[in-house]
Amino acid sequence: MLQIKNISKNYGSFSALSNVSLTLPNNGIFALLGINGAGKTTLISILCGIVKADKGEIFYNETPYFEVLKKDSSLCSLTPQEFAFYPTLSVRENIDFFSQINMLSPKKRKEMVDFALNICDLEKYMEKRAANLSGGLKRRLNLAIGLLNNPKILFLDEPTVGIDPKTREFILKSIKSLADNRLIVYTSHYMDEVDFLADEIAVINEGKILDSFKNGCQNRVLIVKLREHNNTNIKILNEFMPFIEYGCYLQSSAADEKNLLKLLEFVKKQDIELKSVSLSSPSAQTLFLNSAGKDM
Repeated sequence: MLQIKNISKNYGSFSALSNVSLTLPNNGIFALLGINGAGKTTLISILCGIVKADKGEIFYNETPYFEVLKKDSSLCSLTPQEFAFYPTLSVRENIDFFSQINMLSPKKRKEMVDFALNICDLEKYMEKRAANLSGGLKRRLNLAIGLLNNPKILFLDEPTVGIDPKTREFILKSIKSLADNRLIVYTSHYMDEVDFLADEIAVINEGKILDSFKNGCQNRVLIVKLREHNNTNIKILNEFMPFIEYGCYLQSSAADEKNLLKLLEFVKKQDIELKSVSLSSPSAQTLFLNSAGKDM
């Protein structure tokens, strides 16, 4: 279990993190959501030992986190959004170089290289120069390098930026397959990825955790699309039950079959036409907007 307790980080008068506390399990996928500048990268940088927190404590299985990190090179690894390899080297040369950093025995090193290459399906591209790889293959090489120490905690910072849908699907399935025996901390602006991957979600904004929850465990919400989406119709509906407007649809947390039937009777009397209406679990985007929208 990874326990983050009251972590703060200031850069001069700017508060990048303010008393951030989270408890993360030893396996599964934990999504950290926030707009650019919300504090995601600062928190990950602290956990990777790149940046030092001004105050707070971090524990891994009840042992001070940085004591474990100092002794165990397989505790964590970071796959950043930027490409973290040498473009002038081949895939093989990059893998050989980065696999030596972990100071593993030759046998263990081979095991880790085979593991990373298999997960990312890179074997047939070993002699290609990294600079000449497609965007999707560069992302797969980036991920493979992050797996070379078989980390217990894998930090993935927007690992699917700028790639085609097919490669994106491959990477997401690969990430999901890794989560059974490690913790993956995942950041992305693609909410459909979070819906697919995340077991738990936390929303951060202006350096503070606004909310955290298990994905898919929230109460259902009522989602309504109007035939005529205008202020008059929205005002009438809000007088009946509270709705929040998200683009072209409305959402209410007063969601059960009884209220749905009442709503259908009400709009019929008011002569309001519905384009669609449904009861469903809220998406990651809805949860994010509910938590962070009012504070952005």
